[in-house]
Amino acid sequence: MSLLVVSLYLPHTIHFNLDDPSLVERVISMPILSRSPSTVSQPYDAPMQAPTGSTSQLLTNSSVQSSAVPTPIPNFIRSLASRVTSTQNTPPASPPPTADVEDFFFKLSTPPSAATHSAPNLDSVSGIPGSNSATSVEFERNFRSIYARSLRKAAAAAAAGKNSQSSTISSNLSNGLSNLTISNIPEHSVSEGSSAIASPTSSSFSNGLGLLTPSIVTHPKSRASSPPPAKHLVTPRSKSIPNGPSLRVAPKKVQPSKSSPLDAASVFKSAPWSVVKYHKGNGGLRNAIARAEAEGAISNKRWIGTLGMPTDALEEDTKKVIGRVLLTEYQDAPVFVSDSTLEGHYTHYCKDILWPTFHYQIPDHPKSKAYEDHSWVHYHALNTAFADVVVANYTPGDTIWVHDYHLLLVPGLVREKIPDAKIGFFLHIAFPSSEVYRCLPTRKLLLRGMLGADVVGFQINEYARHFRQTVQVVLGIAPNRDDTIDYDGRRVAVVDMAIGIDPVSLRLASEDPDVKRWRQMLRERWPDKKMIVGRDKLDQFRGVRHKMLGYERFLKNYPEYKEKAIFIQVCLTNIASQDLESEVSDIVTRINASTHVVSEPPVVFLHQDISFEQYLALLYEADVFVVTSLREGMNLTCHEYIFCQLETSKGPLILSEFTGSAAVLGDKCLLVNPWDRVEVAEAFHKALTMPEEEREERYKKLYSEVTINTCAHWVRLFLNKLDKMWEEQHRKN
Repeated sequence: MSLLVVSLYLPHTIHFNLDDPSLVERVISMPILSRSPSTVSQPYDAPMQAPTGSTSQLLTNSSVQSSAVPTPIPNFIRSLASRVTSTQNTPPASPPPTADVEDFFFKLSTPPSAATHSAPNLDSVSGIPGSNSATSVEFERNFRSIYARSLRKAAAAAAAGKNSQSSTISSNLSNGLSNLTISNIPEHSVSEGSSAIASPTSSSFSNGLGLLTPSIVTHPKSRASSPPPAKHLVTPRSKSIPNGPSLRVAPKKVQPSKSSPLDAASVFKSAPWSVVKYHKGNGGLRNAIARAEAEGAISNKRWIGTLGMPTDALEEDTKKVIGRVLLTEYQDAPVFVSDSTLEGHYTHYCKDILWPTFHYQIPDHPKSKAYEDHSWVHYHALNTAFADVVVANYTPGDTIWVHDYHLLLVPGLVREKIPDAKIGFFLHIAFPSSEVYRCLPTRKLLLRGMLGADVVGFQINEYARHFRQTVQVVLGIAPNRDDTIDYDGRRVAVVDMAIGIDPVSLRLASEDPDVKRWRQMLRERWPDKKMIVGRDKLDQFRGVRHKMLGYERFLKNYPEYKEKAIFIQVCLTNIASQDLESEVSDIVTRINASTHVVSEPPVVFLHQDISFEQYLALLYEADVFVVTSLREGMNLTCHEYIFCQLETSKGPLILSEFTGSAAVLGDKCLLVNPWDRVEVAEAFHKALTMPEEEREERYKKLYSEVTINTCAHWVRLFLNKLDKMWEEQHRKN
């Protein structure tokens, strides 16, 4: 008997090693159809027709110049570029964005008097990126550095008189990067001494520099059935070249070599690949399953999910080999779906429809025809593919455990094919009230899919109660007194079981020498200051803006803490709203401008990924940790903070009452309403001035909570409940 763990992503994925540098350029130059997120009204597989008017007419139309923004990079190229490595005769890649973070932590050991700058760099202090803020950071780290390296090779070839080679590299880059404007290329991708990047085939060099001064990389001809919206057009820009006229540079057509076909299948057919760990997705679930296995709670398991990467370019034979290796060596059963299905399912339906709705924000998409014709089709298709793989891997006696909002239909689809299967479902995010959920057009189908399970689990009682009420309102099925629901001749248990952390792994990780080194740096950098720490994604639900406004009010009410405290806010790299980035950046700049000590800003804001060792060092050395999420299923970061504080200051936790963790930890932490900045400001003051006796009393209860209700305990609790419900059901039948 096996446990079939079903989630959107597998814990492993595939890494292709393209040893030949020319393969990278061939992948870049492949003609890929780019689709903007705003074109969801058009199905992915719909036939495309040329628009009225030429591309040049659309680009030079004066009516769209004021609203021109870069077109998003095709997700296929973005993901492939992140997996491409060049290991032969390739110059070192440009430093990734995390280099700024390394530099920041390195400077922690430098006293303020030794600082070489007279004023803080607002870009690095606030951590807010510029024109490329809405572009994938993973793409920035890999694809743009490849682009810059290829430009340098082309310039060197041109300088050596190899014009044909320079022209070929330039053409391939121009074709592959036709959706990328010059302003989107970060400064670290440009070689030292150059001010801009252009096509290497430009008519003149800028004073003999290795790179040329550009104008623009133009938008490709559209094949849409109607002209693209104005905001998706890239307006040509004229740039004055020193000692030369103003000009515009357009990319040349690709002239592929007959011996080097540009089809993706030929590139990846012979490319070596390896299995690597996949670090995206639900890390809490991966940790829980791994710890439960280590403790013997799970003896045999098989994971079912996607690779988290585009697979259309892979031949069927390659997919079969990958599937066989993953299944035999890693107990992973991959689900292969088309790239358009994966994109439509996750980017559009999950992130544009379900995620906002489940976090109490109704998007506009459910009111549009696009929702009916496009997003739901892909969501249903992916769930059906998952159900087919589950059935193919099922043997009598197995336990099926489906996870999260990406796969709400899977329990019902599997139940149709295996009526007596033991199926559990757990939703890791919040579940809204019936008044919000009932706005979804497919509300009944989603509920029926979830009710295909024997046990439906939620993080806290509030979410479970909302689900029971929603079933009664939408399906007309009243819950029983024991909180179960009778559906389709079966009794379904609705339970709340909060997931926990893995204290054993955290304790082992804390012994890493790098963690101790970062901790020492933090202590030496701010020996006499109270350290406040926050770590969130920068999105509309994490409440980072509300947190900054509350801290600004705190410093206004208690200005002495501008020199007594330092607030380090880390925001993980993600595609955030440009408006939100701008607002947070303005608040941080305003706070830092209020102090007279330029070298010691009150807020250090890092919109960067930091290493796990640096993250642990911050948790250990923090005096206060702050979470002000507007809605969140369960915030395990604050649980890890509590665990790490055992050997240090046992600092207080400021926690939003709208997180699932608030129901678990209760009033032992400082609960706040994120919308009440006065209350948030006073919570900062109370946390920093809390007497030691009260602080230790609160901490003792918090520590007991997070070390007893661990992730392994959560796995055992849920599986025991599932076994009990399934046995009761079969006795009745």
